[in-house]
Amino acid sequence: MNVNVIYEETLQIPVDKAFELSIQWVSSQHKAKIKKSNLPTFIETKQGTMNTNTGHDPNWKKRIRINIYDLENGKSLIRVEATPLSRTIFRVDKLKESWYNGLFSSLFSLLERMTIVIPPKTLPKQKIEALHCHNCGNKIDKEAKICPNCGIDVV
Repeated sequence: MNVNVIYEETLQIPVDKAFELSIQWVSSQHKAKIKKSNLPTFIETKQGTMNTNTGHDPNWKKRIRINIYDLENGKSLIRVEATPLSRTIFRVDKLKESWYNGLFSSLFSLLERMTIVIPPKTLPKQKIEALHCHNCGNKIDKEAKICPNCGIDVV
């Protein structure tokens, strides 16, 4: 049985920013490997740790394709498609539910948070001595939005 789980949403975010955040998100996913990317519109990755036959584990080995389409007025259409790499799937409904509630919601909630624009006047000036993840303490790049070690949002 061929199963594709698809979710798409239009957000007020420039294509290049959506691409950058999507790459960071993919890199933070456990056992994810980027196979192809075409800046700034396409990312293909394989992710997951197991090929069980229950079909509802969010870590089920899968192919993830992210397409980003440039729309008018700084908007982007982000389309994510996930396909399990196993041929035997017994509980398709559980698989879809777990991927919608876990996989897709984590990416889209990150992208939605980045659409909120705060005017520079309202930002307090901060002296940043070193950047570390507030969850695991790992050193992180100052441009990172997601910790590459534990996958938590650091914005």
